[in-house]
Amino acid sequence: MIKNRKYDLIVVGGGIIGTFCAYHALKKGKSVLLLEKDSQPHEASIRNFGQIIPSGQSLDKWFQLGRKSLKIYKELQEESAISLTKNGSWYIASDEQEMAVLEEMASQFQSLDYDSMVFSADVTLEKNPALNKEYVKGGLFLSEEASINPVLLVHQLREFLIKYLGLHYHPSCPVISVEKKRGIAMISTSKKQTFWGDQVILANGHDTQFLLPEHYPATDVRICKLQMMRLVPQRIQFSANLLSGLSIRRYESFKSCPSYATLKTSDEQKVLQSKGIHILLKQAEDGSIILGDSHEYVSASDESPLGFEISAEINELILSEAKKIVTLDSWELDSNWIGHYLEAKQAE
Repeated sequence: MIKNRKYDLIVVGGGIIGTFCAYHALKKGKSVLLLEKDSQPHEASIRNFGQIIPSGQSLDKWFQLGRKSLKIYKELQEESAISLTKNGSWYIASDEQEMAVLEEMASQFQSLDYDSMVFSADVTLEKNPALNKEYVKGGLFLSEEASINPVLLVHQLREFLIKYLGLHYHPSCPVISVEKKRGIAMISTSKKQTFWGDQVILANGHDTQFLLPEHYPATDVRICKLQMMRLVPQRIQFSANLLSGLSIRRYESFKSCPSYATLKTSDEQKVLQSKGIHILLKQAEDGSIILGDSHEYVSASDESPLGFEISAEINELILSEAKKIVTLDSWELDSNWIGHYLEAKQAE
């Protein structure tokens, strides 16, 4: 990399969002510099399920963008093996009301030419032997959806962009200021480096207080803290991602179904929803089970109320609910973690 050269685009933040911004610019023939403050990304980009499920997004806008993203992931897998598995997703209804929502959702997906099929409880159980009979009233299977390994993806994608599309990458390079000089952007780092670009994208995760904080009004954005866990490898094998009745109740797409408004919520469900808990399960390549998750929110202007603790109460709530849904060989905990990400308070 030539020091102080000017780029068409400089991306600050080497996580999955920043790396994909670089990808799209490179595909358009732009020169791109990607800057990462740490030796490698280690925050929300790798602390997630790795489920590629457009089905949960609001149908009026984000669903179609999610489908485009899924298509890009599949194309990249063909080019560079980014750890994608085309295993599909199951939404499991726990009562007749949720089942009615799934049937309406399937009809909407079919009208959008998004492959979906509703199955009875017996067939759902036959196709997913780990599920508990007492929980399952039926299921919705979406064959187009997929999984990736979030620990590997961002690194594999970045190496592909460096090798084949000419990306310039600079890790361990904390950016301390972004200024406009003579009509172009000047990027300064803590190592007294200076880079120039016609355009700049800030993809610096949930750190809003350092670079251009005026663009992150507290009334518009918030930080979410999620909690997840990994269970030890299992003999039993999942055929796909599993999403629970609580996921049906949480995800935006299902709110478009007429029956959604008639869902009744038990006191037990209200406790889980107060912690932002909905149960998702994904099996990793080594047979371990990734399980979660919970959601707590604070204004982006002050992250401190979220704390740094892993909540034993939330762990127990997640495990207790998951045991109603599936039977595993072992519920032994391998690891547990929290993650933070930035989001808009209102969908646009």
